[in-house]
Amino acid sequence: MGGARGREAQHSMIFNYITFENYRPYYGKQKLELYKKKDEFTAYNQNITLVGGLNGAGKTSLINAFFICFYGRRKFSKDEYEVIKNEAINSRYYREGGRESKIQLSFTDPTGTYVIEVTFIQDKKNEIAETRKIFVTSNDELREVTTAEEEFNEFIDQRIPIDVAPFFIFDAEKIRDLVGEHDTKETIKAIQKIVSLELYNQLYEDLFKIRNQDEAALAKTVKDEDLQKLSDELQKCATELELLKSEEKPEEKKIEFLNEDKIYLNQKRRLKLANSSVTKGQINRRIGELENELKLIFTTLERFGRNSLPNLIAAPVIRELQKRIKKEQNYLDSMKKNATKFAPYDHFINQILNVEVNPPLNKEQKEQLKEKGKNVWAKVNQVHEVKVEPINVLHLNDLSQNEVLKILNSSLSSNVDVKGLVSKRIQIQGELQKLLEQLNDAPDVIDTREEDEKLARISEELGALYAARKTRSESIRKLQDRHHQLLNEITRKRQAKSELGPVEQKMELMTRLIGATKEFIDQVTILKAKQLKTEIETILLKLFRKKDLHRVEFDPNEFALKIYDEFDRQVDLTSRSEGEKQLIALSMIWALTKVSGANFPFVIDTPLARLDSIHRANLVNRYFTNLSDQVIILTTDTEITKDFAEEIEPFVQKSYLLQYDDMEKSTKVSEGYFTFE
Repeated sequence: MGGARGREAQHSMIFNYITFENYRPYYGKQKLELYKKKDEFTAYNQNITLVGGLNGAGKTSLINAFFICFYGRRKFSKDEYEVIKNEAINSRYYREGGRESKIQLSFTDPTGTYVIEVTFIQDKKNEIAETRKIFVTSNDELREVTTAEEEFNEFIDQRIPIDVAPFFIFDAEKIRDLVGEHDTKETIKAIQKIVSLELYNQLYEDLFKIRNQDEAALAKTVKDEDLQKLSDELQKCATELELLKSEEKPEEKKIEFLNEDKIYLNQKRRLKLANSSVTKGQINRRIGELENELKLIFTTLERFGRNSLPNLIAAPVIRELQKRIKKEQNYLDSMKKNATKFAPYDHFINQILNVEVNPPLNKEQKEQLKEKGKNVWAKVNQVHEVKVEPINVLHLNDLSQNEVLKILNSSLSSNVDVKGLVSKRIQIQGELQKLLEQLNDAPDVIDTREEDEKLARISEELGALYAARKTRSESIRKLQDRHHQLLNEITRKRQAKSELGPVEQKMELMTRLIGATKEFIDQVTILKAKQLKTEIETILLKLFRKKDLHRVEFDPNEFALKIYDEFDRQVDLTSRSEGEKQLIALSMIWALTKVSGANFPFVIDTPLARLDSIHRANLVNRYFTNLSDQVIILTTDTEITKDFAEEIEPFVQKSYLLQYDDMEKSTKVSEGYFTFE
């Protein structure tokens, strides 16, 4: 799964589906089909999968699931991943005794179709263990591929490298930070990796290192004074380079730790703001809501006591009376049916018994004859008598038909859930009591000064570190240029010698190769920068309605974006609105995709939240539909209006709605999208 196959796979990838089994809010097995083959021609490029959900429905869990499947712990801070693991099992499933959850992500690239499966299991020590498997699909069957962790990471990084992933799977509101940090070393490295410059830089570094090793070995044998002087300077230059580069690692580590602290403090600050419901204003609003709800409950209970309670008290007696009346009705109906069936017989036997016979029949004989004859007549005429148990008719003889109907139709039930209302009343009264106790102690505003001060210190420290890193990078570049010049001078002097040994020949060849590689990198860098400049400029003009973004430059040395207004003044990107910074960042991402020639799937969360209607329309019509063969968009109900939903519908190949049930504490995935009135 490595080598050439992995590099080939960078050019194209499609997500097939993602499934959850009792993972976080997703109870049971939930599946999102992310790609379907076109079975008929359409004039539209149906490359969009639309996933809607209110806040808390599981969109963050969904987007993080891609990172978890691909990178696991590598993509998150230690604390973040511990939270993810500890909350990985759905709470409802956990209450039912379940101790396992699972994610499956299927994707296809030119090397085949694969399924990554991540399982979280709680062991006997109540710790969450994580297992990761990868399967290859063949003839609709899954075959597990045994890989060590290092092999798995290499397999993934050859497809979407970890430092490139945030350009293709991201929260659109956070990606706008790219505008303020696009000239940082991490961003530059990721951009160079996307446009394939990183491989060339690595080749240059490797050649440079081999050349230095050979130079150090040859320096011991060179006696020529000029060559010795140049060799000494070359070694000094190489030593200074190594020293500067050795300073990078601890400083980069410090930057990494500070950025983790920054992320943690931002999360803590957001959590404090999100979870804080104890300000006086919020408590008073909640108290007002609860008091109105309590008043409605009391009114409902009072109305119930006045209108329905007497009926409920008399209900047992009425039910017994209804049963008795129905029994009497059944008895009389049966007797009436029997009388109707045997009316011909009664007429016949009465005539027979009135005939005079000698000797005459007594009364008892006539009754026996009548009863026996009835059985014979019923058998001959196939008449079946309804057998009924004799009862005393106590009520029907005394009640009118209307009175009988009124008794039988009396409603003994109530549509008021008295038990539920009483329970709700107790719950509300308890909550009111707690809120009243909290009211005096509640702050007027949320205090985030501690986090703000720490964030300010971290930003200041990071600024100093970034400035020092920029200075050091400039020094490294100058030393590398000087090192290159010294190499050329030494080579020219050695060429004057009549004979060159094998080592000298190798060094001459290496010097030429290093020079050619550097020239190639310089030329490719300029070419890529020009391509990026052209693409970003074109895309910005499509997306923006303002004229103050007039001209774009992309610095090939710093690999940094610069934008100029119509008066050719450089625009301060960090001062732009949040929506504009988001559009600029999205433009950079699209341009990088086009220049690299890669066709990665995109997963974008909340891309329209901070945009006005015109910019939204531009993004829908001109961006998402052309960005990639597969664009998965996660939205809330406020981002896409009815008009936008209709506008984007022809480009949507699949849509889903994440619906969270507060009672069940779980999310259900259903096909479709938000409905608009």
